Formats: sequence, structure tokens, C-alpha cells
Amino acid sequence: MDGTGPYGRYYAERAAAGQRTVLWPWLLLALVVPVVLLGGAFVNGDDRAEATTVHQAAPVPAREATEGVYRAGLDLAPGTWATDGPTPGRECGYTRTGVDGTEVSRGVLHGPAAARILDGESVVLTGSCTWSLR
Repeated sequence: MDGTGPYGRYYAERAAAGQRTVLWPWLLLALVVPVVLLGGAFVNGDDRAEATTVHQAAPVPAREATEGVYRAGLDLAPGTWATDGPTPGRECGYTRTGVDGTEVSRGVLHGPAAARILDGESVVLTGSCTWSLR
């Protein structure tokens, strides 16, 4: 080594002082790093695992609902839904949307009411009413 550069000077100074230069950590690092990097490719790599099917039970549509957006058949059970109405001085409402996206019906409530929600329809419930399937 000619002693130029930071590593060259380091090794030249060690040789001049009679100290032995230890290379095994560098050799170990040179061998371990590529193995780790390539080993990760083999572990996470291109081998396709056999697909497994996980069977989960379908969620049970709710039989009671409050304010929110719901889909009959998925989130809510289809059928006739009723409410005792909002608390005094408040109001609530609903908007039914058909499968094709058109508005089917809408209502603003100040007392007890009922609405029939068909399978596949969406309904938006607003206000402080609690609806339940009758």
C-alpha cells in the first residue's frame, strides 16, 4: 500500500507501528452481506406458494340501525323497518336509493314511521332515530 487515502494511511501507520492489520471483520462483512441480501430474495422471492382458501362466514345483516349509509342484503336485512321517531324537538329521516342508483323515496320524520327496504337498495339514515326490523 502506498499510504494514500484514509484507509491507506491507516494501514501504513499500523504497519509502521508494528501492529497487525486485522482483516477478518472486513472479510466476514464481505461474505455475510451478499448472503443476507440474496437470502432474502430466496425467502421472500419468486416461489409461488400454493393458494389456500380461507372460508369466512358472511356477515349477518343488522336488524337494528342508527344514522349511516347501508345496503340492504349486506348491511341491513331487507324488509320493513320502523322507528318510534326522534326525541322531542328533533327530526330524523331516510333516503332510499334503488339498485340502479335512482332515488326511490325520502322522508323527514317527527314521529313514528316505517319504510320498506328491498334487497339491493341503499338507504341513508339521518338524525337521532333508531330503526329496527319489524
